[in-house]
Amino acid sequence: MAGSRDAKEEIRQRVGIIDVVSEYVAVKRSGKSYKGLCPFHAEKTPSFTVSEEFQTWHCFGCGEHGDVFSFLMKVENLTFAEALERLAKRAGVELERFRDRQTSRRELLGRLNGLAAAYYTGLLKRTPTAIEYLHNRGLADQTIEQFRLGYAAPAWDGLVRYLTRKGADLKGAEQAGLVISGERGLYDRFRHRIIFPILDIQERVIGFGGRALGDEQLKYLNSPETALFSKTRSLYGLNLARKAISEKGYALIVEGYMDAITAHQAGFVNCVATLGTALTLQHINVLSRYTQKIALAYDADSAGMTAALRGAALFDEAGCDVRIVRLPGGDDPDSLLRKGRVSEFAAAVAEALAIVDYKLAILRERHDLTDPAGRAAMLKEAARVLAEVPSFIERERCIKELIGYHPNWDVGPTRAQNQIRADVEALIRRGQTGAARKRGPESAPKPAAALEGAEKSVLRVLICQEEGAETVLNTLTPEDFSSEMSRAAAKALFEMFEQKKGIYLPGLLEVVGEDVGAFLSQLAMSDEGPPTNEKALEDCTALIRNSRLKRLRTSEVLGPYMKQGIIDASDGPHEQTMEELKEFLEKSGKLPEDSGQ
Repeated sequence: MAGSRDAKEEIRQRVGIIDVVSEYVAVKRSGKSYKGLCPFHAEKTPSFTVSEEFQTWHCFGCGEHGDVFSFLMKVENLTFAEALERLAKRAGVELERFRDRQTSRRELLGRLNGLAAAYYTGLLKRTPTAIEYLHNRGLADQTIEQFRLGYAAPAWDGLVRYLTRKGADLKGAEQAGLVISGERGLYDRFRHRIIFPILDIQERVIGFGGRALGDEQLKYLNSPETALFSKTRSLYGLNLARKAISEKGYALIVEGYMDAITAHQAGFVNCVATLGTALTLQHINVLSRYTQKIALAYDADSAGMTAALRGAALFDEAGCDVRIVRLPGGDDPDSLLRKGRVSEFAAAVAEALAIVDYKLAILRERHDLTDPAGRAAMLKEAARVLAEVPSFIERERCIKELIGYHPNWDVGPTRAQNQIRADVEALIRRGQTGAARKRGPESAPKPAAALEGAEKSVLRVLICQEEGAETVLNTLTPEDFSSEMSRAAAKALFEMFEQKKGIYLPGLLEVVGEDVGAFLSQLAMSDEGPPTNEKALEDCTALIRNSRLKRLRTSEVLGPYMKQGIIDASDGPHEQTMEELKEFLEKSGKLPEDSGQ
């Protein structure tokens, strides 16, 4: 909706976030903020925090966050346009006078993604080899059209030229992750790849995945983190699967694009896929809106088993009923279904195992159960598995299934059962005492923890616009921060200070990606305040600078030259990455251009 950014600002000024949230959540003042039980996940201890100062909210339990608009959208399941209309009416703001103003950044990126999707789809239809590849992978034309699959040609600037002809904003295309800026100008991110558009539940294209058709090193490539797209939150196919998930009562989760597409084609329309990343709490929060029952169908190799167990543990901790699908060795959902073994896959899904049963099944396969030594080794490992099961009833059920492998089985099942139970309980007691010993007395913070604390403290100074903010801006650069997340947060804060001469958190959350937004929101709402005095702030900034200097000295890129005395820490602009700094030093003559490092 054109002009929505200006309308939002006026509405924010007229509508208090506490007033809106209080209509859905019982919140009580706690220090500078208000706290209550989160409406977006089940909890017993209040972790949902609302800030009148920042006009934002954040849940420390599930990680959801945002402003008054995102809260109303989530709690009432509204689109942005619907939330805007409702809050405008409440605030007495006439939206018509904003209609012709500049569109928001998210709307711009959405339009550019839509143009790119149309370009890729059109190119696929004109490229027989790409269509042949998809047909060879077992996809019907109807499926290709349903998932809006496309193709990116090998040309370096095909999309750039297409967007230019359409009069599109190329700077916006770079921000959307569609094109990349290089020494010779802009070039396409995706080249010679099958394109998988990633859509949100409103059917808007938020990002892309690309599968290489040539010998490219990266087989799969995703869009980078943008204001629209976060792979740690997005699920491929959810736009098509969410209705079926609610109807069937469970979600089927697979690992890849082709797994999800083939599953849908075979009739498993409640299937979604992660996007080249492990399952996260954000994924769980998204799916929990539709169901509390999950079936994980990952590859049958060791990596797939490990990923399934790790993902299942997250769902289990969140209180979901999670099961793991056991596939035949060497198969994944895509390969099994392409062989026409649909009924076999359906049976595997229907017979999916609870976490403990899945672990025990793996142990039974791993050991030779025809040999007494193999049975003994299996029972020893099984006891460790059962010692981690908190439910006594579950442990007893599993013990009864194992007694046939115990050497005392011939004497009597009760004796075998008692012996297995005794082994499990001994491990439980040992684990409890071992955990107590490990905790021991409080120890001093490790260097990594101290650096993380210093970076968070400095970022809070910027967010809260404390007195030391100018010192931080004049002393540090985003590249001084150690992690990708803290660098991204610092970059966003530094840019807003430069452009706006201050920080406006609701506006900042609109222009950063989901993960960076959650990180900034958590920092803003945290009970831990910024450094209390000038000396504490100086110590924090010094630790951050010294840490970057240490990283430079030990880096593979520049470390060898610093050790040889060819360059020192003062050379070059400090706001650059190590690779950019190396390029600068080569061009300035401080490093030979054929240095080979």
